[in-house]
Amino acid sequence: MTTEPAIPRLQTVSKRHAELATVLAIPLLFLLAGMALRYAAFVSLTDEPSPSAYMRALCRWDCSWYLGIAEKGYEGFPIPNRSNVGRWAFFPLYPLLVRGLGNLSSLPLLWAAVLSSTAAAYAACLAAWPLLERNLRAYALYSAFLLSGPLSFQFTSVLTEPLFVLLTSCVLLALKRSNYLAAGAFSALLSSTRLVGVFIVVATVIGMYQDYRSRHPAAALASFPAWVLARPRLLVAILISPLGLFAYMLFLHVNVGDGFAFVHVQRAFGRVAGNPVLYLWEGISAMPTSGWLPSAPQWSALAVIVGLALCAVLALRRQYGAALFCALCIVLPLITNLASMVRYVGALAPLILLSAQLLSRPGPIWLAALALALAGCYLVTQAWMGGHLALV
Repeated sequence: MTTEPAIPRLQTVSKRHAELATVLAIPLLFLLAGMALRYAAFVSLTDEPSPSAYMRALCRWDCSWYLGIAEKGYEGFPIPNRSNVGRWAFFPLYPLLVRGLGNLSSLPLLWAAVLSSTAAAYAACLAAWPLLERNLRAYALYSAFLLSGPLSFQFTSVLTEPLFVLLTSCVLLALKRSNYLAAGAFSALLSSTRLVGVFIVVATVIGMYQDYRSRHPAAALASFPAWVLARPRLLVAILISPLGLFAYMLFLHVNVGDGFAFVHVQRAFGRVAGNPVLYLWEGISAMPTSGWLPSAPQWSALAVIVGLALCAVLALRRQYGAALFCALCIVLPLITNLASMVRYVGALAPLILLSAQLLSRPGPIWLAALALALAGCYLVTQAWMGGHLALV
């Protein structure tokens, strides 16, 4: 009797355990490094280096809106104090998660929110492992960007970006596995996180079409709708994708009297529809009043240009669904103005995945990118806590 056949199985199990440990450890190490760098940036700006003061320093701009929703919910109409600014512009899934964690853990809402964001960012790194084709260097860069990179403050504070990246990654992973029902379910959640999340359905439909063409190379485009209609699961996946948005619209209609209140309230935040090309040009031409660093509008315009360029690269790589989704997520906010464009572009998972892959080639480039990400974590966190307008 021999036990030799068991040896390869043991080796396979051992390799799987080692891979799992590596996949779990890499984002954890960058999370700890990012926490240290962000706290060091905070200490450099204050005489009160307590954890509570650090949490309050992280809570800027939209943070108070999300905490307000988590604590008090949405206002009715008219607002009791006659304010013209309501919370309706901020979608409900993230504050619901924060409130749920706060109730379950008895943590203060601010701490529950930071914990929720950090957990979502960590989970987004894990979801990226198969999307990056198990490329260890690309995975390290991706994890570094989310957890200890220049924009890591937005993935570990009270903002929707970490949840948005996680759910987008889940949709992409479901599409990669041709699990369209799962993609539709995650899309529904994404559409209740941010308005532009509803556009992920285009990636699902394009994924279906690519699947259709791979099975029927000679088939005409006109027969694609009939192919989808003949498969109820595909049709259901498409129809459930915007349910999060529709549920929020129904809530607003019942409680506010306006299902499009999240659009109409934008004027109170200074967002008015206009020519996106003009907004972009105004940003580019807004020269700094002093120093050599770009002005806040120039940083925002640069984010738009880089984001659209990466969308073009995605299209060249035949990732048409991801390219169109990202382009819509950039252009739609740009129609109103350049505000928050750095955050919006920096939270598009397909662009982060692509950047990590492009920079992960063997040699000094990926090491330099990693070093710059860590240095940027410290410097940009200082800018965030100092109120730099490009990071609004």
